[in-house]
Amino acid sequence: MAAVADTWVRVGRIGKPFGLKGEIVVHYYADAPDRFAAGARVFVLTPAGRVEATVADSRAMVGKFVARFVGRESVEAVKPWAGCHVEVPAAALPPPQEGSYYEYQLLGLRVYGADGECVGRIREVMATGGNDVFVVHGDGREFLIPVIDDAIALIDLEAGRVVLKDLDGLIAP
Repeated sequence: MAAVADTWVRVGRIGKPFGLKGEIVVHYYADAPDRFAAGARVFVLTPAGRVEATVADSRAMVGKFVARFVGRESVEAVKPWAGCHVEVPAAALPPPQEGSYYEYQLLGLRVYGADGECVGRIREVMATGGNDVFVVHGDGREFLIPVIDDAIALIDLEAGRVVLKDLDGLIAP
């Protein structure tokens, strides 16, 4: 796994321009919404690479912001960013709440069945609306593990592992 200093975390995705004065819609993810407050620094992942951007101002809407970035005061200046992801360095994130984790912390963790056998590694964390699901790949198979108390016995970031509970059908062949 990459070191935290080298890890970039997606905190949003840029939508369409909003009006003609350089405002653009930003759909934010689970990260703190104040990430897009005036003066906040973020990075836009463009096809040419990461571009540092400072939020000039923004206003909240349900699940998104309408933001304007310093130096991008026209629709022509922000239009190329439509569809691009917004990222921050992992080191800039606040610590997660007790029992919560950032996705980048979970990717690559080894997953063990209740019997102690390694069944694979977490390759993706899918948001389903009700609860997240770990997509685990191992030994030519894929498992979908619901992130619920009935399925997960332990998440140990320091040891790099997740231990599953003995739940019928969870990792059945």
